[in-house]
Amino acid sequence: MSQIKTGLLGGTFNPVHRGHIELGLKIKAAFNLDRILYILSSQPPHKKRQAVPAAELRLAMLKAALLPHPGLLPCDMELHRRGESWTIDTIRELKAAQPNEHFFFITGSEGFLKIRTWKEYRLVLQEVFFIIVLRRGSHRQKVEKLLREENIPLGLKNENPPLPPAAFLHAYVSDYLELSATAIRNKISHGQDISPYVEKNVQKIMEEIKLYEEG
Repeated sequence: MSQIKTGLLGGTFNPVHRGHIELGLKIKAAFNLDRILYILSSQPPHKKRQAVPAAELRLAMLKAALLPHPGLLPCDMELHRRGESWTIDTIRELKAAQPNEHFFFITGSEGFLKIRTWKEYRLVLQEVFFIIVLRRGSHRQKVEKLLREENIPLGLKNENPPLPPAAFLHAYVSDYLELSATAIRNKISHGQDISPYVEKNVQKIMEEIKLYEEG
C-alpha cells in the first residue's frame, strides 16, 4: 500500500482568496498529492505587527472556501497551541499523529529565502519535502543557491519521493495569486468590488460583519 502524500500550506488567510484555492488545486494535481492541509496560523511569529482578525473568523472563511474542494482541507491545529506558532512544532505534531505519511511543505520562493530565520530551520528541512513555488519575477537562482548551501537535493515531481530532505521547484503564474490578501483588504476598505478574487460564501461572511471596511 502506497503512503499518503499530504501537502501543507500554512498562512493567516487574511482573507483566504481564490489564489490560495487555485494554488492548492494546481499543486495537488502536479505532485499527485492525496490532500492538502490549509494550516491556519494563530499567532505567526513573523507577523507580530499585523492586525489579524480573530482566528475563529478566519477559520470560518477558510472552511467556507474549501468546502467545494474535497481534497483541500482546513486544519486548525495551530489554534490550539498557546503562544507563538512555529513550523517545526506543527511538523512534529503531524508526524507524531501520522508517522507513515509523506509531508510536502508548500511555500513561495520569497518565504523560502527567509527560512534561516525559522526556528530549528535545519530540522524543518530534514523532516519534510519542500515544494517551492516560483512565481512571476521570483529568484530561482537564489533559491537553488540556498538549497546547495544546505545540501538539499532537487527532486523530480514525477518520481516516487525518497526520504527527506528533498525540494521540488514548481513554476507557477497566476493573476489570482499575484493579488495579495493585503490588496484585497485595501479594495474592501475603499469600497471596491472583490467578487473576482474571493469565493461568494467568503464574501458573504465578510459583508455580514463588515470585515476590513473602514469606519
